[in-house]
Formats: sequence, structure tokens, C-alpha cells
Amino acid sequence: MQLIKSDAMDHGAPAYSDAVCGLIGAVGRGGFIGQLLESSQAVAPIDFVSMFLYPSKERVVFLGTASGLGQRFANTAADHYQSHYYREDPNIGVMFDDGGCDGTVFTYLTRDDIPTASYRTWCYDRAQIADRLSLVSRTEQGMPFSVSFYSGRPRGTLPEVNRQALMGFLPYVRAISLRHLELWSGTLDLVTARARVTQRFPELSPRETDVAAGVVAGLTAQEMADWLGIAPTSVITHRKRAYERLGVANQREMVQAFYSS
Repeated sequence: MQLIKSDAMDHGAPAYSDAVCGLIGAVGRGGFIGQLLESSQAVAPIDFVSMFLYPSKERVVFLGTASGLGQRFANTAADHYQSHYYREDPNIGVMFDDGGCDGTVFTYLTRDDIPTASYRTWCYDRAQIADRLSLVSRTEQGMPFSVSFYSGRPRGTLPEVNRQALMGFLPYVRAISLRHLELWSGTLDLVTARARVTQRFPELSPRETDVAAGVVAGLTAQEMADWLGIAPTSVITHRKRAYERLGVANQREMVQAFYSS
């Protein structure tokens, strides 16, 4: 994996005015990730985007993904990354190991750089992804987050000229993403998350609302159990009922429903 510090970039890069304006218009909205894909495609031939928050090395919060090759490919990668493989992501080392990243860096890796066969299979091969260029930074509160851009296997890996063009765009992406995260930061607070879930999904029972708020906040079943003072098996039951009532299948779909409501 290549790591490039952001202060090594040429800050005389073009303004990318159309792409930036489109992205600014989506800040705080459910369509932000889709617009992020569209704006990046004005800069380089990008097929996928994803955005995640990392409250700790052992916890990841999904914020969205989009694909120009078909949403099911993006969903496949996001589901398996979040459920099984994020701990193997080399970006985790950048964020947390050896003191962690205290600024903003760009990382680049190809499918062949992925450390394990199962990670490559589920998050790259089955999703038809060839490579990834990531912005790794921190929120104003110091929480790591990543915004990643991928080229699909039909197109092949991004040529160097396209990677350079995209890296010129990433400082704008960081600034706009920070504003987007600021507007949605309340979803990481359980009290605020519960209030918003209640407003968006009044059909849920009180306990289903509690568990849905935990899902939006990225808690595990055990963490929700500790918070609510109930057994993890009860959390799983309430979570299943909430998913069924809302017509979603997992945390990714729950978060997407929450943001788009």
C-alpha cells in the first residue's frame, strides 16, 4: 500500500468548481454519498465510493456507499467489510497503530495488496473492484474516518494521471465531508439517535426504537445489551423485529433508511 501525506500534494490544483458545487449542495442530505460518486466522476473514472467512521479500532460505523456498476456490488463490499474484514484493512494501521494518523493522508492499494484471500474475495473480487484510493482523516472531535474511491475491474486500476487528479480533489472532499459529518454527528449520540429514530420510524415499538438507535450509532449487540440492561439475545430479537418492520436486512440498510428518511 502506498501512503502519501496530504501536505506533499500540489495545492495549486484546479478548483474543480462544478464537482465541488455539486457536493456542497448535498451536504447533510441522504444523497450525499451518491453525489460524492457523481462529483468524483467529473475528476477521474471512479466506479465506487464508500464512507466510514471508526470510533475505535474494534468498531466501524457505515455512512454510505454507491456504485456506478450496480449498487449490489457496492452493498456486497460494504456488508462484508463491516461484518468481517475492516480489522484487516491497512487503513486501520494508519489510523490507530504507532500513535495513529494525526492529520490527513491519502492511501492507495490494488486488489493484490489486500492481505488475506477471503478479504480479497468478498470485498474486491465479488464486488468487481480493482483498486482503492482513500482519504484518511479525523473529525473535529478526533475520530478517524475514511472516504474511499474505487475503480472497477472492467475498467482496471486507475492510471497515475487519474490518481493525481483525484488527489487534487480530495482536500475539497475532506472539507465538505467534515461539514457533512458535523451535521450528522448527533447520530453517534445515543440519546439524539433515539430521538431521531423515533421521529423517522414511529411504527417501531419503544424497545425496537432503542435497538434501532444503537444500530444507527454502530453499537454491537453486546454494547446495546450493556446500554439497555438486557440480554444480547433480547437485543438480537428486537433488532430482527425492527428490521422486519422497516423492510431492511442489516445495519447498512438500516443506516441508509435512516439517512434517506
